[in-house]
Amino acid sequence: MLFTIDIGGTFIKYGLMDVDYHLVHTDKIPTPPTIEEFWQGLEGIVDPVREQIDGIAISCPGEIQKTLGFVFRGGLIPYLRNIPLASKLKQTFDLPVTVINDGDVAGLAEARLGNLKDCPCGAILVLGTGVGLALLSNGDLLRGWQLSEYLQSIDKSEKTLENRRFHRELFLQGISNLLENTGSAVQFVEKASQLLNLEEADGIAVFKALDQGGNEELKTLFQAYCYDIAILIFNLQSLLRLEKVTIGGGISSQPLLIDEINHQYHDLLSQKGHKHFEALPIQAARFHNESNLIGAASYFYSSTHQKKF
Repeated sequence: MLFTIDIGGTFIKYGLMDVDYHLVHTDKIPTPPTIEEFWQGLEGIVDPVREQIDGIAISCPGEIQKTLGFVFRGGLIPYLRNIPLASKLKQTFDLPVTVINDGDVAGLAEARLGNLKDCPCGAILVLGTGVGLALLSNGDLLRGWQLSEYLQSIDKSEKTLENRRFHRELFLQGISNLLENTGSAVQFVEKASQLLNLEEADGIAVFKALDQGGNEELKTLFQAYCYDIAILIFNLQSLLRLEKVTIGGGISSQPLLIDEINHQYHDLLSQKGHKHFEALPIQAARFHNESNLIGAASYFYSSTHQKKF
């Protein structure tokens, strides 16, 4: 049995998983506010199952040195900086431990077991506290692409100055959205919950209100959120020859979200200057909120040579 952990900005999710990627048990704890409480929290969830597990597979935000399982920067979790996550847990529990970026593991789950399996070039956007991105090709991660290449490709491919300006504006808006974290599902649900005067953030209540209609302000907020995601997808399509995009995170289980992202994306393509792009299929990730747990397990098995793909 493998113990899988998904460290997020709001919660740390975890579960026991068998070799066929079936989650036997899952639970979560709030992400601690300090590094001291973080270590205590991890030890608190692993200790009860220590005798049942053969290893620990971790999905973590930020910049990770995968071979060593070292966290240079923890993304939206500021205290995760220069943390020897894998080695500390190996020493504590005497078990093999792997650590990989949360966007990457969601991508591996999709590329090896999900809706991007056998896809020559695909992408997953994971909508959570932040926005995770992974680019996949035939079951593995794509690396080495740079934003500067995109700007150069615009100048080479666009025949008119007007189209160049139009694409550059969209590109810069997409980068601005990433920096400002406007694709955050958590932020959207919080804003929408405030709009509905809910006592606390409640994604189920938000989407129930959207399904019922009638609240134009909520509808506008939702459309703007989905437009931001559509911009990100368009920018990726401008850079790479993508064949498919999947949307991950717990919010991806809402069909209304996928429908509206598709609607905003097709509207974007229909605007002047986009006619030479073919529409990409955009669908929910197969494993939704469990993608990171499953992807972390997939990486553990492949990196420790316990299972082949």
